[in-house]
Amino acid sequence: MAHRFVISKLSVLLFFLVISFTALSQTGIIKGKISDAKTNEPLIGASVLVEGTTNGAAADLDGNYVIQNVAAGTHTLIVSYVSYNQITHTGVVVESNSETVLDFEMSSDDITLQEVEVVARVNRESENILLMEQRQALVSTQAVGSLELSRKGIGDAQAAVAQISGISRQEGVKNVFVRGLGDRYNATLLNGFPIPSEDPEYKNIALEFFGTDIIQNIGVNKVFSGSSYSDVGGAVIDISSKELLNDYELVVDLSGGLNSAAVGKDFLKQEGSDYFGFANSNRPFDNIFDFPNSLDPGEVSLPMNHSYGLSGGKSFKLGKRNNPLSFYGVASHSTDYSYTEEIVRNANTIGNIWQDQNGDKYSQNTNQLLLGNLMFGINKKHNLHYNFMLIHANDQSVGKYSGLNAERHQDSDSGMGIVIRQQTNDNLLIVNQLMTNWLLTNSLKLDAGISYNTVKGLEPDRRENYFSLSEGNTYNLTRSNRNKRFFSELKNRDINPKVALTYSLLDRFGSDNSSISIGYTGRFVNDEFKALEYNFSPIGMPAFSMDGLSLDELYENSLRDRTLSMTTGKTNSYDVTKNIHSVFGEASYQLAENLTANIGLRMDKVDLSVTYDVAHTTAGEVTIDTAYFLPSLNLKYDLNDKNSLRLGASKTYTLPQSKEISPYQYVNISFASQGNPNIKPSDNYNIDLKWDYYLSPGELLTVTGFYKYIERPIGRVDQANSAGLLTYDNISDHAIVGGIEFEFRKNIFNRYDSQRERMNRLSLGLNASYIHTDMLLNILNTEPRKSGLEGASPFLTNADISYHYTKGEKNIVASLIFNYFSDRIHTVGATGFKDIMEEGVPTLSFASTYSVNRRLSFKLNASNLLNSPYRLSRENSVSDDKVILNEFKKGQNISLGISYEF
Repeated sequence: MAHRFVISKLSVLLFFLVISFTALSQTGIIKGKISDAKTNEPLIGASVLVEGTTNGAAADLDGNYVIQNVAAGTHTLIVSYVSYNQITHTGVVVESNSETVLDFEMSSDDITLQEVEVVARVNRESENILLMEQRQALVSTQAVGSLELSRKGIGDAQAAVAQISGISRQEGVKNVFVRGLGDRYNATLLNGFPIPSEDPEYKNIALEFFGTDIIQNIGVNKVFSGSSYSDVGGAVIDISSKELLNDYELVVDLSGGLNSAAVGKDFLKQEGSDYFGFANSNRPFDNIFDFPNSLDPGEVSLPMNHSYGLSGGKSFKLGKRNNPLSFYGVASHSTDYSYTEEIVRNANTIGNIWQDQNGDKYSQNTNQLLLGNLMFGINKKHNLHYNFMLIHANDQSVGKYSGLNAERHQDSDSGMGIVIRQQTNDNLLIVNQLMTNWLLTNSLKLDAGISYNTVKGLEPDRRENYFSLSEGNTYNLTRSNRNKRFFSELKNRDINPKVALTYSLLDRFGSDNSSISIGYTGRFVNDEFKALEYNFSPIGMPAFSMDGLSLDELYENSLRDRTLSMTTGKTNSYDVTKNIHSVFGEASYQLAENLTANIGLRMDKVDLSVTYDVAHTTAGEVTIDTAYFLPSLNLKYDLNDKNSLRLGASKTYTLPQSKEISPYQYVNISFASQGNPNIKPSDNYNIDLKWDYYLSPGELLTVTGFYKYIERPIGRVDQANSAGLLTYDNISDHAIVGGIEFEFRKNIFNRYDSQRERMNRLSLGLNASYIHTDMLLNILNTEPRKSGLEGASPFLTNADISYHYTKGEKNIVASLIFNYFSDRIHTVGATGFKDIMEEGVPTLSFASTYSVNRRLSFKLNASNLLNSPYRLSRENSVSDDKVILNEFKKGQNISLGISYEF
C-alpha cells in the first residue's frame, strides 16, 4: 500500500540521515567497579558523573559501571552514593577509541538526608535513577517512580501515568488514553507480565486498583521493539511492584479525609456488602422471591475516607557465599466516599429532548491489597523472584434520578418518573509470578518466567426500580419488565510463559550495547461470563405515594397479592478463548561511536474464539485466526554528552475486546452498549522521533514527534435509537494520528549546604501535547464525514511546581499540580447524530509531606481544588445548538495521613 511505501521510505531516509550526522568525534570509555571499602560488596546504583557534563552511569548489580562517549582529554569524576562519602577523582585521562579503567572503594558517611535511603540494590523509585535509565536506554521510554508519586500526592497508577506527556484520563471510563488511543489500544503489565481485566467492559485491568503503596515505578513505552507485546497501539504500561531496598523495613501508614460534596449528606449505601466490601452474591432459584439483600438503601452516618496499611521486609545472607534472601510484603485497606449531583439528558438528531433527569449519586469504593515479594540470589549469577498479589475492590453506588424519560417511563402520560439504581462491582484479582535469570557465561544470559492470574468479577444484585408518574403526585411501577435485579459473574484464567536468551556481542567500540536476543512468549486466556436478570412487572397494582415508601414492603406485598409478577430471564453468556504464541528475534549493535541500532522481528499466531448465547439474538461464535509478522527498528544517536536523538518505527495490531465482539447488551443509566460480531482487528504502523536534552542529572528537555497509521480503527458508535444504544464498529478504512509532545524539568534553584545538613530546592515540571487525528467516517447508514478517534484531545498539559526543604532529619516537600485536557470525542455519532463531546476539564491539586525525623512523617493532600464540572454535550444535526447530555461535579478531596517507620 502507498502508506507503507511512504513509511518505509521515511524510515530509510531518517536512518541514513542520522548516520550522516555521525561525527568523527574523538571519544573513549571510562569503566570500572564501585564497592564498599570495608565489606568489598558492590554498591548497586552508585552514580559516576563526568564533572561539567551530564554524562554518567549507575553501577549495575555487580557494581560495574560504563560511561560511553567521553571526549578525549583530562576529566574529573564525581562518585556519589547514598550515605557514603562523595569521591572526587581528578586527572582522569581519556584517549580516543580506548578504555580507561577506574575502580572506586567508598567509605560510609554518618550524615544522611531524610529523602535518601541506604539501599542494597538499584533504587528504581528515585526520579534521578529512572531519568538516568531513560537516558541510557536504546528504545525510547518514560517512567515515574514512587518518590515522584509521593511528592505529587498521587494515590494510584491511573493518576500516575496521566502525569506523563500525551496521556490523559477520561471520567466514567476506566484507564487512560495514550496519544488519543484508549483502552483497547493499550496493554497493562505487572513486572513484565500481562494481567487481565476484572471487568468485561474493558481489555485492561483498572489502573486505579494499583495504589502507590505497592508501586516501585511505572514504565510507559510508546515505542515498540521485537520483544514488546504487540496487541498495542498506544502504549505498554508496565507496573513494577515494590521490593525491599534496605536490610530491614517496617512501616505503618494511617490516613483520614473527606469529600467536600459527600460530607453533611444523608449518605446512601446499597445493602449487601460488609465493611471490607465483600458482597453477598447469593441469588434465588426456581423463580422464588428470596433475595438476601434489601431493596431499600441503608445510610452511612459519617462518610469519612480512611485507609491504613502495613509494609515491611527483611533480608538475610545464606551459606558460605552469603547468598541473599529477602522478602517484602504490603497489606492495606481503604474506603472512599463521593457524592455528585448529576444532569442526565438525551435527545434525537434535531435536538428534541426525550430524557431530562436530575440525580443524586452516592458512591463508595472499598479495597484491600496484599503484596508479597521473595527474592533469592545464588553466587551472583542466578536470581529467583516470586511475586504474589491479591487485590479486592468493591465499587458501589446508589443513584436516584427524577424527571423526563419518555422511553423508560412510557406508562406516564407526561413521560415523567423516578428511577433508583443500585449497583455493586465486587472484583478479586490474584496474581502469581515466578521469574528467574541466569548468567550462563560472561556473554550469555537466560531470562525465563511464568505467571498465573485469576480474576473473579461480580456484579451481584444490581437493583433497578422505575416509577412512572400518575395522577395526584402518585406513582406506578413501570411495566414491560423495566424493574430488574441483575447478577453477573466473570471468571478469568490467564497463563503467561516467557523465555529469552541474550548473547552479548563484541563491537569495535568495546561497548555493552551490542547483543542478539531470541525468545518466546505465550498468552493463554479463558473468560467465562454469565449474567441473569429477574424481571418484575405490575399487574393491576394500585398507584402509591413515594413519601416514606419501603421498597421491600411494596414488592413483598404486591407479590403476595399477585399484583406484581416475577420472571427469571434467560441466562446470557459468552466464553472467550484466546491463545497467542509469539516468537521474536532482535539485534542491537553499536554502529558508530555515537550511533546504536536495534532491529527486531516478531511473529504472533493469534487464535481468538468467542462463543455467545445472549438475548436479542441467536447464539453464535466469532473466531479470529491469523498470523502477524511485525518488524521494528529503533535508532539512538548521541549528538554529544547532553543531546540524544531516537527514532522508532514498528508495526503492531489491535484485537477487539471480548465484549466488543459478543452482542451482549449492558444497560446503564443513560445508555446501553452492545457488541458487534462483525468487527475486525486493526493494524497499526508507528513512527516516533525524539530529541532529549539533559540539562543536568535531574533536569531534562524533550521534544517528540509521532505518527500513526491505523487500518480499520475501532470505535464506539451511537446507533441513534430510542434506547440510546451504543455499539462498536470499524469506523473507517483508516485513521491518521500525529502530534508533538514536549517535556521540561528544571530546578529553579537548588542550594545545598553539607556542613549545616541543609537543602533548599524549588523545581518545575511541565509537559504538553498536541494531537491531530484525521479520519473519514465510514459506517453503514451514515453519510461519510470527517471525524476523529474517541478520547483524542487535541491539547493536553500537566504542570507541577515543588518545593523541597531539608535540615538535618527534618524534611518538607510541597507540590502544586495542574492538569488540563481540551474537548475530545466521547462517542462517534452515526445515522444522523453528531459526535458526543467530552468538554475540557482543568484540575488543580496540592500535596505536602512533613517528616519530623527519619521515622515519623505527616501528609496533607487536597485534590480537585477547582471542582470543575464534567460535561458531555452534543450538537443537533440542524443547527449549532448543543444539548448537555451529562454534567456533574465531584467535589474536593482532603486527607491527612501519618506514617511511622520502626
